[in-house]
Amino acid sequence: MNHVWELAFSSDNKLWFTEREGRVSVYDPATDNVKLVSEIDDVVPRGEGGLLGLALHPDFPTVPEIFVVYNYLQGSSYREKVVKYTFSGNSLINPVVILDGIFASNIHNGSRLSVSPDKKLFISTGDASQPSRSQDANSLNGKILRINFDGSIPSDNPFPGSPVWSLGHRNPQGLTWVNGKLLSSEHGANSDDEINIIEKGKNYGWPNVEGLCNTSNEQSFCNSNDIVEPIYTWTPTIAVCGLAY
Repeated sequence: MNHVWELAFSSDNKLWFTEREGRVSVYDPATDNVKLVSEIDDVVPRGEGGLLGLALHPDFPTVPEIFVVYNYLQGSSYREKVVKYTFSGNSLINPVVILDGIFASNIHNGSRLSVSPDKKLFISTGDASQPSRSQDANSLNGKILRINFDGSIPSDNPFPGSPVWSLGHRNPQGLTWVNGKLLSSEHGANSDDEINIIEKGKNYGWPNVEGLCNTSNEQSFCNSNDIVEPIYTWTPTIAVCGLAY
């Protein structure tokens, strides 16, 4: 076993997990047995990239769908995509790409998956080493994204026809739901790791704001762009890479 990246419990009390190198496995605590379910061939691990996130359909195993997000090569370009699999016969079959066109890099790829109480799929993405993407509403990077399970765009998303739910993120690597609210943990640079409450259509400031709006330049940008400040920050950074509740 190499780099375990994401964990998810199914309703039958089994622990699913990904390894950055491309493997999806399941652990059964009743038997203390780990079973390799799939090894995804086109995963390309580079630096912080690889197989990064996993989520189960909320009605799993009745609806045997599993979602993963990972980095791969599109020609010579490093990219990221979200793929839906069907779990059948103790393996993953019938891959369907439900979101693509996300830039990837050796650093700042995000990426986590989380299913909301209203059964939408949320995806965190990093700026893929290009901070300006985070403020670009037309880019999928540096965002929290929201899609339906088939990859279509929900009609109540804040930007019509776009999966973007919030913007201005550097490298969010934790997503969890707490009493109906989506919380995210996000890596800062040398200061200001963040915990954010993610709100529909809101801007979280990166790269113009790090952490709180507490410098004159940041305050000016925050006032002009209705920036949401984190509920907690760490300086120096401690690299908060996951959240659970």
